Amino acid sequence: MSETLTSAGKQLAIKLLRAQAGTIFLLACFFSMATSYEYFWGVVGGGMAVMIPTALFAWRAFAAGGARAATQVVSNFFAGEALKIIFTVVLLVALLLLTTLPLVAVCSGYIAVLVVQWLAPILFLKST
Repeated sequence: MSETLTSAGKQLAIKLLRAQAGTIFLLACFFSMATSYEYFWGVVGGGMAVMIPTALFAWRAFAAGGARAATQVVSNFFAGEALKIIFTVVLLVALLLLTTLPLVAVCSGYIAVLVVQWLAPILFLKST
């Protein structure tokens, strides 16, 4: 049973990551056609600042499952969330301070992918 729960969680995480990757690609192509390739990479960087921490969270949160491992599940969840927040901050700071990517593109990619993450429970409601 616990294998089924973690497997279902992993499948939802994979769906979310695919939706985020699609959003990054579409928005990056739009920005690239409208402006220049620098905006393409800005959107990709901003989107990846959400997507990479989300993948790390999913990997950590769904490492264990089941009623017998309840404390480990909660511990993994909080550790995954802390890892996600730290990586998000580090990636955004690195993008904004160490690159010359346009701020508008980085923020657009970040916000668009974050909105997909927020809407994921509604988008994938029928698949649970």
